[in-house]
Amino acid sequence: MHPDVIALVALEGEDSAVEALEARLRSLEPRLQELERTRELAATALERAKSTLASEQEKLRESKARSASSRTLQERNQKQLDGITNLREATAASAQLDQSRKIASDAESETLRIIARVDDAQARLTQAENAMADIEASQETERLAIAGERHTIEADLRHARMKREGSAKRVSQPLLGKYEKVRRRRRGQSVFPLVNGACGSCDTKLPVQRRLEMQRTGTIEMCEACGVMIYAPAAEPVAEKV
Repeated sequence: MHPDVIALVALEGEDSAVEALEARLRSLEPRLQELERTRELAATALERAKSTLASEQEKLRESKARSASSRTLQERNQKQLDGITNLREATAASAQLDQSRKIASDAESETLRIIARVDDAQARLTQAENAMADIEASQETERLAIAGERHTIEADLRHARMKREGSAKRVSQPLLGKYEKVRRRRRGQSVFPLVNGACGSCDTKLPVQRRLEMQRTGTIEMCEACGVMIYAPAAEPVAEKV
């Protein structure tokens, strides 16, 4: 085959190798994204559990303060009642004491309810922390494997790109420019041999005279039907079969 044909076919082979490695590299992203999505869900649950616990703990502090204030008021009303000898004043003080007792009791009940919620929030936080730890432990091996694959692919890709650049230098600039334009448009194989006198891509038959010229000169033509670049292999027959 003509040197231009050999160089162009070699270049397309290198481009295909580069694209295959790039595709393998891209295929790692969904795996990483799924790992990250799972981790983010666990992290969100953990942050929510922390926030809930902090909120309940703040409510507990406020409730304990109210309870302490209520007990102080109850004790003060009790002392006030103990020091009263007048019946009318004693009746009023007694009513005031009953009210302060109810307030203190309600405050104590509320504190107990909040304590139960704090215990529940603490348990949920522990569960979320354990879940997060389990996910990180289970993902460590997978992340290391993906990182190893990425390292290997990137090394292979650097080597493949270097080989591709070497192959590109052996193709004439006009032919290289035409090839790269076609390949960008097709995003895949762009150079095909003639097969039984037809385009190897779309099977469109070429005139005998044109095939003879391609075989004689090594000319690389454009298929008028599908737009790929076509060449005549060394052993391509040029006579029509009867």
